[in-house]
Amino acid sequence: MILETKRLLLRDYRIENIDNFFKLKSQNEVWEYSSFIPLTDISQANLLINNLIDKRIKGNYDFMALYKKDTKEFIGEAGIIGNNPNANRCVIGYNLLPEYWNQGYATEITKSLIKYAFESLGFERIEAITLQYNIASCKVLENSGFLLEGVLRNFNKCNTGYRNACYYGIISSDFYKKL
Repeated sequence: MILETKRLLLRDYRIENIDNFFKLKSQNEVWEYSSFIPLTDISQANLLINNLIDKRIKGNYDFMALYKKDTKEFIGEAGIIGNNPNANRCVIGYNLLPEYWNQGYATEITKSLIKYAFESLGFERIEAITLQYNIASCKVLENSGFLLEGVLRNFNKCNTGYRNACYYGIISSDFYKKL
């Protein structure tokens, strides 16, 4: 799958993405708002990227490589990262390298994923979760049309204790009303 926006290109990971993949997956700053433990060795990245590639070949949803369209520069990952076909809903996510934060890229790709999930895949509901203190990510989701539906207390465990997460959702009628 390839998804294009005005400034971005989202496509399946390939094994030749290993260096960029490792760069993203090994940066502590990227994973501060996650339970993901940053990688310390490229062999870990190799295993993960091969699993991602295998899942996509089998038709499963997961993260994809995200590039600036004009320069083909890798800036992170995004995608539909899960779905429940019985409930006709999916989950989206994104992770960007810090040098690309606060430039509108996360909002741009999120809006595009929402449009794709509703218009091309026919989902009824899209969900996203972010830590409560990740104000930037909360703004991305809200600016993309998501509604805060609740706070999941002690959802995430880290070295200093537990952290709350914000649970966001958007349904197809919300999306089509704004068109």
